[in-house]
Amino acid sequence: MAVNPPNLEAVQAGPTVFGRLAQALGRAALALPLPLAVILAWEYAGQNRLLAGGMIPPFSVVMMSLANWVFGYAAGVPIYSGTWIFHVWSSVGRILAGFAIGSTLAVTLGVLVGWSPIVRQMFDPTVNLVRPVSVAAWVTISITLFGLGSLPGIFLITYATFFPVYVNTVHGVKYAEDKLTHAALMLGANKRQLLWHVIIPGALPSILTGMRVAIAVSWTTVIISEVLAVKSGLGYVLIDANDLMRLDLVIASMISVGVLGYTTDRLLSILQARLLHWLE
Repeated sequence: MAVNPPNLEAVQAGPTVFGRLAQALGRAALALPLPLAVILAWEYAGQNRLLAGGMIPPFSVVMMSLANWVFGYAAGVPIYSGTWIFHVWSSVGRILAGFAIGSTLAVTLGVLVGWSPIVRQMFDPTVNLVRPVSVAAWVTISITLFGLGSLPGIFLITYATFFPVYVNTVHGVKYAEDKLTHAALMLGANKRQLLWHVIIPGALPSILTGMRVAIAVSWTTVIISEVLAVKSGLGYVLIDANDLMRLDLVIASMISVGVLGYTTDRLLSILQARLLHWLE
């Protein structure tokens, strides 16, 4: 009697699913103890007024203020109650605009600089001369140039985003796999084909790494830009709550920025894994 061979794909699919679940649980088991320990220590110290003489609120108070800010269920923060999503979208809009502009400029110029020695000599010294200048140094100039509103913030985020993406793009293009380049040339590829089908794909891991660095820098920069120039956004709420001595809202703003920054980094990480699946 003929015996059908086992379905190897089905056999392999089961362990893969459970293996991934086990890996996720393992990562959570390693990642959670530290923040949980910090939260417990913070709650204990806050409840017993051990932090700055009781000025720093405990974790539970911060969470209640954050929940009220998000859902607006109580009158504890009448100025901000239920306005969290409005301020988040204000900050996210500025970040997306600045990140898109800065990354586009950085990738375009970075590819040209990494590809052409002449372009490198023309632009790279000037870029590296400007790169050490802090974003904070540009705040006054950006407001003078663009006035109050979102434009100064978008300019600052564009500026901050540009450099990590540019540096990583130049590095990726310059040090693309030499063996692949030589192989493509031996197969008759012209310079345009070499650039689009070998160099840029080879530089993509470095470019995406630069973008992940840049999105984190964008969240830092949006706080700086919203402190002075606008009346909305997480940075505006943070500084206004500080002026009102509402440290619970200051910390709630910091937590919001951290969670949202982590989320955007994870999204870019997923995109990176999908685009670079051929590396696996």
